[in-house]
Amino acid sequence: MGGQPPILFLRPMGNKAFTVIEMLLMIGVMSVILVIALPMHAMRAKRPDQAQAKTQLFKVRDAEERHKLQYGTYTTDITRLANWKPILGRYQFRIRTADSTQFVAQAEGDLNNDKIYDDDTWTIDQSGTLKKVK
Repeated sequence: MGGQPPILFLRPMGNKAFTVIEMLLMIGVMSVILVIALPMHAMRAKRPDQAQAKTQLFKVRDAEERHKLQYGTYTTDITRLANWKPILGRYQFRIRTADSTQFVAQAEGDLNNDKIYDDDTWTIDQSGTLKKVK
């Protein structure tokens, strides 16, 4: 049974292995790529939620206009708006101010899922002007 030993285990590796410096350099490059890529991915993930919030604000504006036609004034009570129901998501909606001539509706977003609606804030007024507040 004499024969040659298995080549796989006894042959010297020579220069075929990675050095510690090469491994550290590779880890560093991968870290830089992740630091750049993750925020970009997070921004892209927020866009559909922002688009939905903007659409909802325009629907709130339309509902406020219908309320004014019916009652002669805008309302601060968002639950009194006819034909508008909030879509459950990452935004909360409210009417900041309202009187007989103007109103400001607001959408506050919780885009990082920390249950605090302070990440993204949009407003719309009676003229349909949409503003990013925060």
